[in-house]
Amino acid sequence: MGGRGGSSGVSKREPVSKLMSKVYYNSAKKSTALRSDYTVERDAVIEKAIRNGDASFIQSISNEKEARRVSEYLTGRVAESDRKLAKLGSAEAVYKNQKAAAEHRDIVSMSVAMRGKMHEFSERPTSGNTNIHDTSRTTTTYDKARKRRMSNFDAWFFGGKK
Repeated sequence: MGGRGGSSGVSKREPVSKLMSKVYYNSAKKSTALRSDYTVERDAVIEKAIRNGDASFIQSISNEKEARRVSEYLTGRVAESDRKLAKLGSAEAVYKNQKAAAEHRDIVSMSVAMRGKMHEFSERPTSGNTNIHDTSRTTTTYDKARKRRMSNFDAWFFGGKK
């Protein structure tokens, strides 16, 4: 098991379990990606990051245009991977084809990390704009009715002596 550095014969990534193979297969066979045969043109930098599980690549993206490009690329790769797993025909076949299952796992994890990065580029609603559901400045039907009941009670209780 040991040695002086280098590969010791033990893979750094654990194999995909039978349960996860079943999950991947069931997800793939229900995917809308099966309706098309679109393939993305490979990008060597992104593919290397997927193979290495390098999430720091995603954190290094600094502008929205690049983030959108990478996000669309990863979406296309997930769709390709779904088609590949669905063609295998069963969860057992996915389990036996560890290379495809592990690749799918890596692509999906990178895609999830990219979704998180895309939130940095989304606009946050500005405070005070009632068109974007800022409830602090809107009056609800309940508030109007309560105010009316309060003024009616005051008129009755104080009898106009207020």
